[in-house]
Parts: sequence; structure tokens; C-alpha cells
Amino acid sequence: MRIDEQFMNEVGLGEMPEEEKQAFMQHAEEELEVRVGQGIGAELSDEQMMEFEEIDDIDQAVVWLDHNAPNFREVVEEVYQAFKQELLAERHNIIGA
Repeated sequence: MRIDEQFMNEVGLGEMPEEEKQAFMQHAEEELEVRVGQGIGAELSDEQMMEFEEIDDIDQAVVWLDHNAPNFREVVEEVYQAFKQELLAERHNIIGA
């Protein structure tokens, strides 16, 4: 789940000016992470959320999620696809065309 050149082309934003595109990609990736976190977090208890937040290794995080939120991959994919559709629908407003 990365916001990269391919993603930008897929959502119709590949022709943005480079500096603007880089800033947008960073912001979009942060927004996507927040949305995924909210989606997964909605299924976890407060105690589980605190436990998860203490994990600083991506491999450990995946193992933890497999055990505590076994559908997290589906949540990630759903959020990712919804985000792409949102950007596709708003691309003209985003680029100001």
C-alpha cells in the first residue's frame, strides 16, 4: 500500500507538477495510513490498541495483526480501493482543471 507514480497515474493525477505531486503523495500516504488505522482500530479494544502501538517492527506488527485482527488485510484493501475511487472522482478538483 504505497502512494507512488503508478498509483498517481491510476487515479489520474500523474501529470501534476513534480513538486506538487511529491507533496500530494506524502499527504495521501499519511491520510491512507490514518484511514487504515481507523478501520483496523474499530475492531480492537483499547487494550489491544495500546499493545499494538508499542510494536515498532513491521514484521512483528503483521504477526500481531494476524492474531488479533485476522481480517486486517481485507480492511487494508477495502480502504485502499475506496481511497483510489475517491481520488478518481475528485481528480479534476484536485488538479484544478
